[in-house]
Amino acid sequence: MNSRVFWRNFIVIAAFTAALQPAIYAAKFDPPPETVARTGPVIIGPPPLTIDPPALDFGFIAPGEAKTGIFTLKNPTSTPLTIVALQPTCTCTSTTDLAGRVIGPGQSIQFDASLAAAMATGPRKSTVKVIVEGFSQPVEVDVRAEVVVALRAVPPAINVLPNVPVSGRVVIESVDRKPFRILSVDNNAPTFIGFDPTKDGVKNTYLLRYDLTQYVRDALPAWCLIQTDRTDSPVLALKVRNEKMNIVPVVRMKEYNLNLGVIPANGFKDFTFDMVDWTEPVLSVSSLSDLFSVQMLAQERSGKDIQVRCRVSPKPYATGLVQFMLELKTGVQSQKLWAYGIIQQPAAMQGKSQEIAPIVPSAAPPLVAQPGK
Repeated sequence: MNSRVFWRNFIVIAAFTAALQPAIYAAKFDPPPETVARTGPVIIGPPPLTIDPPALDFGFIAPGEAKTGIFTLKNPTSTPLTIVALQPTCTCTSTTDLAGRVIGPGQSIQFDASLAAAMATGPRKSTVKVIVEGFSQPVEVDVRAEVVVALRAVPPAINVLPNVPVSGRVVIESVDRKPFRILSVDNNAPTFIGFDPTKDGVKNTYLLRYDLTQYVRDALPAWCLIQTDRTDSPVLALKVRNEKMNIVPVVRMKEYNLNLGVIPANGFKDFTFDMVDWTEPVLSVSSLSDLFSVQMLAQERSGKDIQVRCRVSPKPYATGLVQFMLELKTGVQSQKLWAYGIIQQPAAMQGKSQEIAPIVPSAAPPLVAQPGK
């Protein structure tokens, strides 16, 4: 009996030892968890970089113009800092590629930041995020400018608030300080404040009253259009900020509204728009207004961008200041755009020509303060 018990216990112990051998081998030859390489802890907050200048303000720039400035990043600490990426918040801004660059203790590095102005007027701002390895937040700097043509409005948009009459006043001024005339507002005679066009001389700045109370709130236009006698700025548009009239971006574009300027009556006007980082070709462009027909003439790819050239032709009954929507289709995607301008007879267009030198937006004077209501 003792012999049988002995052999039974021996077999159990042997089996148990065999089962433990892989674990014993792993414990003996595999590295312990503490020796596995791991990254350091992430520091909560932005990196301790200093940036000079704290922002780039290019002032006034013309539609389509590009400006470039230089930022300097300095590492004031005793620890090297590695840049992961520079990340602009807008496709209108491009920067130097600094990914992987290391800024040593007390050292500095520079990068370019360029702002490409849209065709639409108004303030433009982009933020460049400097992402640094080991930090939870980037450090940010702004790049900004104001896109202007010969004329500009202060403020550049009309805010529509619930239960508030859509009327007010706005300053219209020439950027180059040359005199001009305001001919109409939304196809009506302009209403001036402190100025009588029958008695007073031509000015370079006007205080103008606008009134959209004639429209039912649900039928408000997207733009308040101002006609002038400046050949380099025949139509000035104030955006009416109305949620129901906003364009929803589906396709990435440089701009979602187009100032067509003067559109010849019984003729046509060619224009272009740009799609950004888009692979599918445009299948069609059409007008959503019975005032116009639109024809797509060509499309040209440049890298990841596509420029589309079109022609708009007004119907015989279309006249004066106009605003309408275009729709482009590409594959299964559809994108709407705003377009506006003024339809004039060729004779009228020639009769209003003036000898006005091109403006230099970057040399414009300071902003005019917005008048109180």
